[in-house]
Amino acid sequence: MIKYLKKAIPRMLRKGEVSTFASFLYLLLGTQNSFAQGNWFATGYFQYSQGNYIFGSNTSTFYLVPGLRYEANDWSASAILPIVSQNNNLVTAAGGMLLPHGGSNMNMSSGTGGMMGGPGSSSMGSMSNIVGLGDLFLTAEYEIIRPDLGHSTGSFGLGGNSPTLGIDAQMKVPTASTADNFGTGRFDFGGSLNYRQLFGAYVVMANAGYLLIGKPAGVDFKDPFSYGGGIGRFFGEGDFSLALMYQGYTTILSGYPPPNQASLGLNCKTSSDMIWTLLVSKGLTETAPSFGITGGFRWSL
Repeated sequence: MIKYLKKAIPRMLRKGEVSTFASFLYLLLGTQNSFAQGNWFATGYFQYSQGNYIFGSNTSTFYLVPGLRYEANDWSASAILPIVSQNNNLVTAAGGMLLPHGGSNMNMSSGTGGMMGGPGSSSMGSMSNIVGLGDLFLTAEYEIIRPDLGHSTGSFGLGGNSPTLGIDAQMKVPTASTADNFGTGRFDFGGSLNYRQLFGAYVVMANAGYLLIGKPAGVDFKDPFSYGGGIGRFFGEGDFSLALMYQGYTTILSGYPPPNQASLGLNCKTSSDMIWTLLVSKGLTETAPSFGITGGFRWSL
């Protein structure tokens, strides 16, 4: 089995489109790099999430996200542009996450607090199944240290390949509607340091980064540090993988806990050109979606 795993050395922390709805997906879509290097990939995924956040009413969000990705020997770049459907305008995409709008005069118990500032201000429940374009996400990663494929692997915690250490940069371009609160109308920027290492059939991963969130009028989003980690395992000669992951942030809205989330994902390689992914997630704080499910693919062009 080891010889197959050597062909499937993971790129498991491609934070890629860093967001609550996408970062974990690309963690799994990159688990196998047996595709030829210097290649284009078509990517796509859908994601459904729902939660009360800090309000007394449920918000349901659906994303349909086509994308394009290029992978060279030690760097990669990607772009996605989502289509969004949401049943109200109480949360917005900011810093690559779904965040509740917050302000000093929001009334959490009555559920009538409006959006603070921008043109999308309205009371809860005034919108129904609004559909529109989301924000464009651009990302790039460079691998500072790459795994030594010639080093023999051992059991978990013993031997194994040398680690992969990468840096990535992200930018959100404000293409989403501010009237519908699909976006803030501001640019976001971020960067992170990503680590992953193979130990036999297991993969250990961790990341740490910082986000600069564009502030819409009247909303005091703070720029958070991000951190996360997880463990994965390969099955079936490297064609399947299962991963358990955690992602957290420091304070973004004063007075409220930051969004933290755990996810469990299954990755399946069905051919030399196609990888499929299914992922379920659970929010661990009230500012994160209570539940999410994501399905996606990566196809070598």
